[in-house]
Amino acid sequence: MQLHHAVLFVSDIERSLAFYRDGLGLETLIDREFDGPWPEMFEGVTAGRLRAAILGDPEDPDVGQVELLTFTEPVPDGPPPGPPVVSSLMLSFMVDLEAVLPRLIAAGGSDVRRARLKNGYAVATLRDPDGILVEVLDSVPPDQRST
Repeated sequence: MQLHHAVLFVSDIERSLAFYRDGLGLETLIDREFDGPWPEMFEGVTAGRLRAAILGDPEDPDVGQVELLTFTEPVPDGPPPGPPVVSSLMLSFMVDLEAVLPRLIAAGGSDVRRARLKNGYAVATLRDPDGILVEVLDSVPPDQRST
């Protein structure tokens, strides 16, 4: 068994594409609208149509995907971002932190917090444009990073 994808309900799919595709570097695998029984599947949803943009790595398309989803009729905003609580979600990615973090900030990332792990690797957390917590771990070993 493996985790295939995570679905993020977003308020503005173009803004979220700018963050996850242009900022983080995921590639668009699918971007289309679907009709379906969404009101039966999701409490409070009245729309029978949604747009889904599925992002990932085309070299390994069956794992690690992020699906950005928005309905043709908006759903209410979630609670404001706050400290982690039970049922909180955080997406975590291995990236070249020095290259990717500035792009994420330019694409609407906020509440950036940087740290260094005990093993020397750099890490940061930030919020995506909808307030979802994202962790970016540096994929470049500390001894290969110029100071």
